[in-house]
Amino acid sequence: MAALWPASKDDLHLKETRFRRVDIAGNRTLYGVFAEYAELQPQRKWLIFERPDGQVCRWTYAEFLSSIHQAANLLHSLGIAEGDVFNIHMPNHPAYPQLILAASLIGAIAMPSNPASTYAELRYLIEHSGAKVMFTDSDSWETAQKVANHTNVDLLVLCDADESETLNYERMLAQQPATPPPNMGTADKSLQILYTSGTTSRPKGVTMTNANFIYGAEAVRAGIGARPDDRHLIVLPLFHGAAQFHALWVALIAGGSAAIMPRFSASRYFEQAIAYDATLSALFGAPLRMLLNQPPRPSDAAHALRNITFAQNLTAAQYDEWHRRFKVPLQQLWGMTETVTVPIMSPVTGPRNLQAMGRPILGYEMKIVDENDHEVAAGEHGQLVVRGTAGRSLMRGYWNDPDATSKIMRESRDGIWLYTGDTVYIDTEGFIYFADRGKDMLKRAGERISSTEIESVVKRCAGVSDACVIGLPDPIRDETIVAVVIREDDCDLSSETVIAFCQGYLSPFKVPERVVFVEQFPRTSVGKIQKHLVRAQLLEGNTDLGLSLKHPH
Repeated sequence: MAALWPASKDDLHLKETRFRRVDIAGNRTLYGVFAEYAELQPQRKWLIFERPDGQVCRWTYAEFLSSIHQAANLLHSLGIAEGDVFNIHMPNHPAYPQLILAASLIGAIAMPSNPASTYAELRYLIEHSGAKVMFTDSDSWETAQKVANHTNVDLLVLCDADESETLNYERMLAQQPATPPPNMGTADKSLQILYTSGTTSRPKGVTMTNANFIYGAEAVRAGIGARPDDRHLIVLPLFHGAAQFHALWVALIAGGSAAIMPRFSASRYFEQAIAYDATLSALFGAPLRMLLNQPPRPSDAAHALRNITFAQNLTAAQYDEWHRRFKVPLQQLWGMTETVTVPIMSPVTGPRNLQAMGRPILGYEMKIVDENDHEVAAGEHGQLVVRGTAGRSLMRGYWNDPDATSKIMRESRDGIWLYTGDTVYIDTEGFIYFADRGKDMLKRAGERISSTEIESVVKRCAGVSDACVIGLPDPIRDETIVAVVIREDDCDLSSETVIAFCQGYLSPFKVPERVVFVEQFPRTSVGKIQKHLVRAQLLEGNTDLGLSLKHPH
């Protein structure tokens, strides 16, 4: 493969700096970093939270440190000890940073989950992780209570209940002392389990250490030039790694502040940026396109935002309109939870290539290989492979799944290489371009989704003989999920029935938007459905899949 950076004299130092294996995490923990800043700048504003009802709450570093200590004591009182797992199952809320930083202090492990999860999805996460306590909100209470009744969960805590409720989080927190319990956290202890879709039908628990979060936040801080006077507007969900790695912990590492919104609102995004004096933010391609679809307003460029990081690219026309209307630079990046999210990012200064994902950032090495694991030349497509250190620049591994861990993280004489599954190529200037996602993966509004997981549900629907799930281009949300189904003989199964069945088992963002019925599938010689041919035919508007394609003997 061609060098990732031009081999000119001017680039030698940059190349050495970028690819030297460095430990930028050290022996720090997230709690330790916060406590140090709270001592250095106790009265500096740390967090703003806009409640769903519009009420705004604010904390200084000193005030929030006290709440972290109370949260740590609360966890102890609920039976959470060193190494124990607890679940956070709700939209954005101050409890996220309070409980995660408390876990960093006492050596416990937080497992955030998507509040849109169905009963079956949430039950699997609870059982697989072994979570003992669940923190949830009133909207998710019924599902969470049902899961708790059928698992080993000891207690449910409601984070948005009336103060008279027995298990109200804020009331319980206020009853705890602000004296810190013994510090049991270390850099290499597991801190969070972030479940992510894989190519199997079940999510995998990406295990992250304190050092992982420090490493990722330091790398992004350097990549975007975050400063102590920056305020990050956080609208992405905190149960997702992107909101934490690209914004929340970057704000902490820089000694800055964050403004957390309950959820993303295209109609209020720039209004919120202005109201809370935000200077940095992180989004995905889908929210950017939603913002472009908003009617122009005089306040479009009245904000103080100086940089927005994002994943999933825009078209050249969308870039032009964005900069004309909103006048804030977009900095593209690529990552996955397993790689601590961001090994590739566009340069913060100097030339940017708008159609490229960027270049490798501090502390990461990578190569692009063919199916035989040989490096390819510049311009040629291959799988992106990332080298790093487990528990630092790469995940520790998949929770309770050593087989899956060994498949994606492979040891060699020169370290651990993580095989991303994504197809990319590189140009002669070191810019890396996305070509295709890993096998059986879909992308919808920033979420990586396993098509295999959806297929396993569709195939259980009465009247389905066989099925596959593919993604077709969507102008706003990256991809539309399409279930392609063969009915059983003499069955009048409808698309509405298939979709309704899926809604009972899948989160809303995983449910197919379309169902296409066909007579047969193009298959390989061993009977495997050729999804790339199914997708190509549907893009041409052809549903006669079995007869329209020629198959090799």
